[in-house]
Amino acid sequence: MNYDEFRTLWHAALEAAGLLPYPLWPTETIDVHQMDRVYSLYVSLGGGHGAEPFYTTARLEWNWDAALSARFATREEDLLTALLGRDGAYLVTEQPWLRVDVTLSTTLPWDSPLPMPGAEAWRRWAVEVTSRIAPILPVESEEDERGLKVLSAHGDPEAELRCDPDGRLRLTGVHLSAWQSIDLPRQWDNPDREPDDWPEVELADFIERVRRALQEWEGCLVHLYSQEAAGRKGVK
Repeated sequence: MNYDEFRTLWHAALEAAGLLPYPLWPTETIDVHQMDRVYSLYVSLGGGHGAEPFYTTARLEWNWDAALSARFATREEDLLTALLGRDGAYLVTEQPWLRVDVTLSTTLPWDSPLPMPGAEAWRRWAVEVTSRIAPILPVESEEDERGLKVLSAHGDPEAELRCDPDGRLRLTGVHLSAWQSIDLPRQWDNPDREPDDWPEVELADFIERVRRALQEWEGCLVHLYSQEAAGRKGVK
């Protein structure tokens, strides 16, 4: 499987899940020093206005490094022979994988920031976000003879702030980061080798979970805004 083949499956999974590219199609760049290829795309749920005044998107990004390009430019046995000599062609290799990063983001209009919630309100909201997002984008790992291998992970909600001239902190955005590993099939020349599965099913499952995470993210943001509005009314 090369870069173009993976990208084709990726776009098919996005289309099947109904995730809309926003505002443009993906950005694809090549590092001329490392020869890595970086793919980045913003997606939304029908325009990203489900939690006004917040504007929500998810950034999806993966790095197809030079080692993957070299590995998929030939057969597994040929690569092993080139690296280790003729005896290397009979070795069993570990299946390659690709890390896909997800950042759930929300921004507020530049002229309409919200007061930063108090510490207790933020803590309650962060707990709600984790309880709703973690089952969809979980932390997963597995143990093998080489030790513990992390398959996916997520972080905590982080606030983006602006300090007004009067010294007050204003909330301008929030984001939460996660990542998932996607297994890639090796290209064997020997027909007796058991072939690896292509990642269509894994990609479809992952992209569908990203869509669900965006929905939950929007729901959590509505709660944050409602709580903050209620708090401001109480102060008045």
